[in-house]
Amino acid sequence: MVMTATAACVTCGNPLPEAVAGRRYCSNACRQRAYRERSSAREDSPHDSALPAPLDTFVGRREELASLARTETARLVSLVGPAGAGKTRLAVQHVARRADQTWWAALAPVSDAVQAVYTAVGAHPLPNRSVRDAVVAEIEQHRRPLLVLDNCEHLLADVADVVSELLASCPRLRVLVTSREPLRLAGEQVFAVGELELPPAEADVTEALRYDSVVLFRDRAVSVDRSFEVDATNVADVVAVCRSLDGMPLAIELAARRITVLSPADILARLGDRLALLTGGPRAAEDRHRTLRTAIGWSYDLLSEEEQAASRRLAVLGVPFDLGVASAVCGVADALELLTGLEQKSLLVVDRVGGHTTFRQLESVRLYCHERAIAHADISLVADRVVEWVCSVVEPEISSFFPSPPVVLRLDRNVGLLALAVKRTAETGDWSRHALAIVAMAWTSTPHGPRGATTELLHQALSRPMPQAYRSVLAVLAAMHHRVRGGWHVTRRFAEESLAIERADARRPGTTARALEVLASAEAHTGGPELAWRLFDEAAALLRESDDKLARAILLNSYGWTLVQHGFPDRAAPLVHEALTLTRLIGLPHMLNPVLHTAGAITLARNSFAEAVDLFRESLEVGSEHPVDQYYDLEGLALGLVGVGSDDERALSLLVSAAAVRTRYDFRAEPYWQALLDEARAVCRERIAAGRLRAAESTGERMSLAQAISYALTARPNAEADGLVSARELHVATLVAEGLTNRQIGQRLGISPHTVARHVTHARSKLGLRSRAQLAVWAGRQTP
Repeated sequence: MVMTATAACVTCGNPLPEAVAGRRYCSNACRQRAYRERSSAREDSPHDSALPAPLDTFVGRREELASLARTETARLVSLVGPAGAGKTRLAVQHVARRADQTWWAALAPVSDAVQAVYTAVGAHPLPNRSVRDAVVAEIEQHRRPLLVLDNCEHLLADVADVVSELLASCPRLRVLVTSREPLRLAGEQVFAVGELELPPAEADVTEALRYDSVVLFRDRAVSVDRSFEVDATNVADVVAVCRSLDGMPLAIELAARRITVLSPADILARLGDRLALLTGGPRAAEDRHRTLRTAIGWSYDLLSEEEQAASRRLAVLGVPFDLGVASAVCGVADALELLTGLEQKSLLVVDRVGGHTTFRQLESVRLYCHERAIAHADISLVADRVVEWVCSVVEPEISSFFPSPPVVLRLDRNVGLLALAVKRTAETGDWSRHALAIVAMAWTSTPHGPRGATTELLHQALSRPMPQAYRSVLAVLAAMHHRVRGGWHVTRRFAEESLAIERADARRPGTTARALEVLASAEAHTGGPELAWRLFDEAAALLRESDDKLARAILLNSYGWTLVQHGFPDRAAPLVHEALTLTRLIGLPHMLNPVLHTAGAITLARNSFAEAVDLFRESLEVGSEHPVDQYYDLEGLALGLVGVGSDDERALSLLVSAAAVRTRYDFRAEPYWQALLDEARAVCRERIAAGRLRAAESTGERMSLAQAISYALTARPNAEADGLVSARELHVATLVAEGLTNRQIGQRLGISPHTVARHVTHARSKLGLRSRAQLAVWAGRQTP
């Protein structure tokens, strides 16, 4: 940053002769004039020099502005975020009237950071002195100077040097930087500027307009079409557009400008090609902010070749990924530094859930990088590397009774990659690795749907050539798939195929025991219970000397559950007790879920209903990681409640909700269990009054599985609290029980949806209820 300036008078600019070298003015008149100008600048109220003057409104960012206000004492603050996040607009809004002198340097169009700063502060050349000295001299004339350096990412190293020198030389100076990555200087406070807050997908108009993303869409749409408004007919589409665009301001603004020729529904339908759709920003905007493609391309072009390749290849995945997957896809031993660099450049988003870190690209960034991946022929390369990764995870586990929980968890977290591996191996005819990809899919247990591969995939895979060890695993997985759907004869056929392969090999006790376990349960339901007990005993003998406690626990639980169904709860009890002890010893709470269910079934068979309620409640609590498996526990809890006779309405709602899950995924109850469910529903219909009966059934029909679990675990409202609910709140709750929305209730009662929501919230709070569904059930109980 050393540069010699031409000797000239600071005030009039006339050359200074060498004889007066070291002086700043050619005369006393010029010196007095400069003094008056400086005094005037200091005496004026806060002065913003060359601040951008936006022509449209500033929307939202209330929390961000409040947080920035608390950084007043920080000498270096960097607003960092991805393309189109609104960093410049936020900086303009923040700096207004926060210093006695503010200088704004727009660096996007320049290539020399030193000269840009020199020009922005209006420094005058000093004879035989450096530009740095001139800038420092100008800054030091002010009590509270603020320098804003806007869009620094392409000059990062130079800007870091300039800022570091100026902060060291000017103790009163504060610097605000906007960039897509931080300067990484000592004392720098990095302020992340991300997406605008997004409303829930089902938000109505009133709720949606509480969110900045929707307000921004509305305001920019109105700026080009004064007749536009967010109403009941388009709110769902507007919300979906904002959510699809990740709440990024530039993308939302560009989408809203299309409202002159496209409806919100049309815009939403075209977002798959958003890089072509989102163009036509204001003419006054910088070129890189006039289209979404150029905004993202600006960031992409600043990456190193290695970072560009990583961005392209990760974009092919289309789903969140962890460090291991990223390393495999990028073809490096450890992608940590690559991912760190991309995150710092605002091209990756980091999510941390349950102590586990995953990464993802904003969808607009991903689509841009995916275009680049196609151009660089990266698609097949990435697919092959995903296949390699999947096989490396699965192959070491195929000789086990059950894959280790860490492997299952790893597959669960990367479940979105498995379909890519299945598709790629089918395209290339690599049937051995295709089988492993299907096995990986069958091992998953996601929170959002039924576990495993589809019937069609399993059957098609078994029709292909593959090693016998792979065929055995696929066959037993197919048997398990049909078992949960009540197809006992098909279950037996596939289990017999797997067992025949295992007996011929006789070297894999774990997979042999697994085939025996599945075959035993099938035999018990197809007329061969005595053979079933012998098969279970053979499997248990194979695992007796094994260190695999989880395998033994799973086997004993299956044995016990089958015994209970055939009328032998006392024989099942010690087996399930051992399974429960082993599972608790392993320390995997979510694996307790099926064992607690069997223990609860034993207590039901013994008419110990209160104990059954406690066991099924515990099972619901520990199984929350994979709630799709918990419909069984809802049913068990309902059976216990009916047995106790304490809460028939709740029991019926749970039975109806669980039945909906079974229907959705074609999970059929065993004949023994189904008979218990049918009997419980009949008892509820006899005990519950007609008005309350329909309310309980309606509640069960409307509840999602997650809501049903929450409802099951909520204590019954205290009867003493009923009197605290006002007449209007009771009326609103009754209408909630009828299935009306807040808007419909408001129309019927002549009040606003917001007021309805307030009544619902107050009623729930008074009654100690967690959800709207629980309020509906309570209201149903108030009906004579």
